[in-house]
Amino acid sequence: MNIRSFFVGIAALVLLGSANPDPYPDNYFRSPLGIPLYLAGGFAEMRSNHFHGGLDIKIQGQTGYRVYGAADGWISRISISASGYGNALYVSHPNGYMTVYGHLDSFRGDVKDFMKKLQYEKQSFAVEYFPSKGEFPVVQGEEIALSGNSGGSSGPHLHFEIRDERTGFPVNPLKWGFDIKDETVPRIFRVKVYALDDNSVVRLHDKKSGGWVTVKGGDSATIDVTREGSTNVFSRIDRIEAAGEIAFSVQSHDYHEGSTNRLGLYTIQLTNNGKPLFKSSMDQFSFDQTRYLNAHVDYAEFRRTGRWFQRSYVLPGNKLPLYQAVNRGVLAVRNQEKHSMQYEVTDAYGNNASLQFSVTGIEPPSTIVSASSRTLPYFDLSPEESFSFRAEGFALNLPAGAVYDVDHFSYKSEASTAQNLYSDIHVVHKSNVPLHSWAPMEIVPTRLPAELRDKAGIVRVSSNGSISWMGGAYERGVVKTNIRGFDRFAVGVDTDKPTIRSLNMKANQNMTHTSQIRLRIADGLSGISSYNGRIDGKWVLFEYDSKNALIYYTFDGGIASGAHILEVEVIDQKNNKATLSLPFTR
Repeated sequence: MNIRSFFVGIAALVLLGSANPDPYPDNYFRSPLGIPLYLAGGFAEMRSNHFHGGLDIKIQGQTGYRVYGAADGWISRISISASGYGNALYVSHPNGYMTVYGHLDSFRGDVKDFMKKLQYEKQSFAVEYFPSKGEFPVVQGEEIALSGNSGGSSGPHLHFEIRDERTGFPVNPLKWGFDIKDETVPRIFRVKVYALDDNSVVRLHDKKSGGWVTVKGGDSATIDVTREGSTNVFSRIDRIEAAGEIAFSVQSHDYHEGSTNRLGLYTIQLTNNGKPLFKSSMDQFSFDQTRYLNAHVDYAEFRRTGRWFQRSYVLPGNKLPLYQAVNRGVLAVRNQEKHSMQYEVTDAYGNNASLQFSVTGIEPPSTIVSASSRTLPYFDLSPEESFSFRAEGFALNLPAGAVYDVDHFSYKSEASTAQNLYSDIHVVHKSNVPLHSWAPMEIVPTRLPAELRDKAGIVRVSSNGSISWMGGAYERGVVKTNIRGFDRFAVGVDTDKPTIRSLNMKANQNMTHTSQIRLRIADGLSGISSYNGRIDGKWVLFEYDSKNALIYYTFDGGIASGAHILEVEVIDQKNNKATLSLPFTR
């Protein structure tokens, strides 16, 4: 090679590198906190009905730590809510990404003053605002808020996200090189094996007990896993035999130094005889698709035991773009075949754990009947098709895509004499089967007095007779609502007013040396729809901590000294109203 060719080649490499820069440079975002980062929750780990969109960063069990802008940019969204992310800031950055800071205690001064003014203008605690690019600029490392425990937080922490603004998708923040020490390997706890249809069977021999377990058409069995010393290798010595189409799921979690919390994994890979069968990668996901978590995991197992088993096969109705799979990850086992299987699970820092086991093919029995299906009248459900069902006093419509797998729909009605129910109890399919979409449902209220029609709705009825509100309203002889889960339903009414209880104030109390008025508000059935507080007829800002059923007004100089009247009104979803009036001095 001559010298000219050498330099041309070097130039080409430089240009190639500049054309394909690292999409996640380590030095772009700084830590949003000034303390060491320990995680209580990781990206894309499993939560109820959704994947977690970011990192939950521990703040040592207390609020008030300074939160810093992770990079230069501008505040593009500000949200205050009693649920969800609570007090939250969204900061847009020139690189096309957005950082999100949730469960905050308070915002920086100019933002805090602006939002309080907006709350008074709208006479509402819950408000949202989308600033223009120049309104609230952010400099990297600038204090933008204080950490807290607002919204749906179960304890003080900072929820931190990075989103791609072009798509709105959250991406894994751990790709950006934050200083989080992690040399701990993930742990594999259990594996489940599924006999997928009426032509499949799985037999497990437990050497410890010496017995065999057989599962057939549609059922599954759980395999406990042991760790080999302190290594990253896990093992199982029991014999697995199978015939027909089978599949697997795995219970596995990640950990890192300084935290005992179970975190989400980055990749799960299952190979068959050294060849890839299934792989999931948690790089990013769409909020529009996050409810597909219920197809990603074994939903019935979670409902029964609280354990998260991630499927290593793709259900027909699962639309998540997270997978690479051969035959959807389903393994077809024939007589006398040997399948050497290996799981490898990896966290975002490359720590991995593995599990090897084998499956031996056997001759399928001549007749295989599932132990759990066909016990009730049924109709076929399919992810690709809508489904309508009518029975006496009941109707249900499922849109296409409402279920994730083919199933046998079951229904029955039970007569009820309960005084708080105004129809039969309608047992709709199986509560351990997830429902993706909202589905319209109607129940005929067979014994609803006319004067209670405006208080009627659908309630869920537990096996012990307790009820919980599902919503809905009376309309032309039926009570209608939309459900997003199967269960036992009936018509109920809500005629009870909410409750209001003062926590730190009584009639004619002198509040001069008290900084807040604190009230407990609650509703026993349909839930609180709205609340308002006024002093001397003027609306004042009562902040709402819904998880603690608490509203509180902080004296801010707007109340003059002298005698005053506090008036609070709380209304539930069925327009039942409660009021509280207390005179006080200040």
